[in-house]
Amino acid sequence: MNKKIAPPLLVLLGLAVYAPALRAGFVGDDRALVLTDPLIRSWRLIWEGFQHFLFTDAGGSDFYRPLQRLSYLLDYAAFIFAPAGYHLVSILWHAAAAVALFFFAEEFLGFCKMEQARRAWVAFLAAVVWLVHPVQSAAVAYVSGRADPLAAAFGFCALFLGLRMLRATRGRKWSLGFGAGLCLLASALSEEMGLLFLALWLLIVIAHRQRAEFWRALGIVVAVLVVYLSLRLPAERLAPPPGRHPAPLLVRPIVIARAVAEYAGLLVLPLHLHVDRDVETHPFGFGDASMKTAAWRELQTLLGIVLIAATAYTLWRARRRPEVFLPLLLAVVSYLPVSGLVALNATVDEYWLYLPSAFLFLGALAALDSLGFFHSWVLRICLTTWLLFLPARTFLRSFDWLDQRTFVTRTIAEGGDSARILINLGELELNDGHLTAAQHALEKALVKEPGNPLALLDLSAVAIKQRDYPRARALLQKITDPPEIEARAQESLVILESRESGQLNLLRLRLAARLGAANWGIEQRYIQALAGRGFPDRAITELKTCLVAAPYRAESWQTMSEVLRRISRPNEAASALAAAEAFDVHLHEHDAPSL
Repeated sequence: MNKKIAPPLLVLLGLAVYAPALRAGFVGDDRALVLTDPLIRSWRLIWEGFQHFLFTDAGGSDFYRPLQRLSYLLDYAAFIFAPAGYHLVSILWHAAAAVALFFFAEEFLGFCKMEQARRAWVAFLAAVVWLVHPVQSAAVAYVSGRADPLAAAFGFCALFLGLRMLRATRGRKWSLGFGAGLCLLASALSEEMGLLFLALWLLIVIAHRQRAEFWRALGIVVAVLVVYLSLRLPAERLAPPPGRHPAPLLVRPIVIARAVAEYAGLLVLPLHLHVDRDVETHPFGFGDASMKTAAWRELQTLLGIVLIAATAYTLWRARRRPEVFLPLLLAVVSYLPVSGLVALNATVDEYWLYLPSAFLFLGALAALDSLGFFHSWVLRICLTTWLLFLPARTFLRSFDWLDQRTFVTRTIAEGGDSARILINLGELELNDGHLTAAQHALEKALVKEPGNPLALLDLSAVAIKQRDYPRARALLQKITDPPEIEARAQESLVILESRESGQLNLLRLRLAARLGAANWGIEQRYIQALAGRGFPDRAITELKTCLVAAPYRAESWQTMSEVLRRISRPNEAASALAAAEAFDVHLHEHDAPSL
């Protein structure tokens, strides 16, 4: 395989396999990260984006990913809110990550003394399998998943440059080391997963067994961590809403074993693909369905234990074959953070395999090559069949992100009927006016997660539309936590009271805007209510308070301009509009605020 031909082939293959995603829209978290994030609207806000965690307007998060936000800023400048452009960029980043993986793998296998022609083909096959495997779909066809391709592209580049540094002359070592350090930093700033490349790089250097190189690499890692932490620690972070309860410590070994079995099935035969996977046992009585589900989970636990033992045995047997041992070790190390050892917001997620699977495929193909299996016509037929199946499955999987309804209904059809997905379905049915279907979906969500505040909130909206005001009030009064949902509940009570009495309770609406972290959506509706009911001065005071906290928000400046224009203060209105235009390069291509 010619190293000049491989990159364009990988890019073309990535574009072909993910072509259906170009017709997809925005789904799930895309609204929070793209449609409503005020920090992607102008070049002036590039540095401001480094001073905030993700989900500025969606309840906060633990994710510090300024380069992901920067990539959306570039997309917004080029495409505004045309989803095809965003999807194209995500596909190209995934293809770029596959190209970087190819160059790293080829360099790595050369580091392991593999013959040049063989290592080029093994590296290319590993990059192809990783590129087209359908478990990567959630990181590619889903705009919000772009952090993974970004981090991987920079991370594999860093490992490639680091390997070149190991065999470079003294004069080039520093330039290659500086490039590797920049790529490691960029990977970490793209996604927290990027920090794993620091550990992976040190493991490779340790395998090189040269003390001077280790200390040089350690210096690069320390420098990257210092810069990263100096950016992350001062950044504004809103505490995320409480997630799922972590499994008890005694249960985690069982969950870990089941996750291994679940992932093995997804890697070998990726048929039923969906988000919100769960391998915990949720007993609901002694019926046949409950017993059958529990039995399958126990069998999955046994299979996971066997696979863990097989992995340990394989590592032991391959310890003298670095081209096999090191990639498998890197796969294990990059998998550990998502294995269930630490509590995360799920037990299993397909896109968590994005990084570990790259090293796993490289190690597996290197093992097959070293054992001479590629000379077997049976293996070639099996491998060819599998390689034809993977892109076909990925092509079909890409249609799942066509729109929010397609995404939700296909997820449920494939077995991903979690409370979160059922709530999303309920909201869709509610927005489309299908009240009975919405109520059914939301009640199913409450069966899975009793007391879920989002389900209660949406059920109250259904009750309001059905004019069942007592039931709506009873549901809303049950919501007392978390504060951001309680704020929306208070706003719903305002709507309920307005339906009952015809009066708008401005005091309660102001309370809703003050509960929890700043919520611009509720605040904006409160300001519009003040301005629309003859209190423009109070509306301006509220807007000034918002602008002190978030001077970068173009919507606030635009709303200020509208309020000032309505009370005949044209000069001040023009100044406010100019500020709005400075913070949103496509301001006039959006709808103006309604007052």
